[in-house]
Amino acid sequence: NVSKMQNHLLKSPFCVHPKTGRVCVPIEVDKVDDFDPFSVPTLPQLMKELDEYEASHNNENESTRHDWEKTSLRETFRAFQKRFLAPMQSELRHHRRKIEEEQAAVTGHF
Repeated sequence: NVSKMQNHLLKSPFCVHPKTGRVCVPIEVDKVDDFDPFSVPTLPQLMKELDEYEASHNNENESTRHDWEKTSLRETFRAFQKRFLAPMQSELRHHRRKIEEEQAAVTGHF
C-alpha cells in the first residue's frame, strides 16, 4: 500500500516525516542505487548539529550563513540548489525579461 499510494510517493523536498522525524531529501537519479533512506538526517539530529555548530563558533560573525549550511543537509541542499532552484530561477528571470520587453514594445518605453 505504501509503495502504490501517491501521497506516500510524492513528498516535498526537506519536509519532515511526522513519525520518524527523517528529512525528505532529493535523490540524484544517477545515485539512486547508493541511496540509503536510513542515512538521511532526522530533525533531532539537525537540531543537535546546529547546537554543536553554535557552541563551537560562538565568537565568529556568522550572520550571513544559513542554518542549513551548518548541518549535514549542506551538500544535499547545495545539489538541490544547483540542479533545481538555480535553473528554475534563471528560467523565471528569462520569462520576466521577455514579458517586460514585449510590454515595452507595445508601450514604446524602451
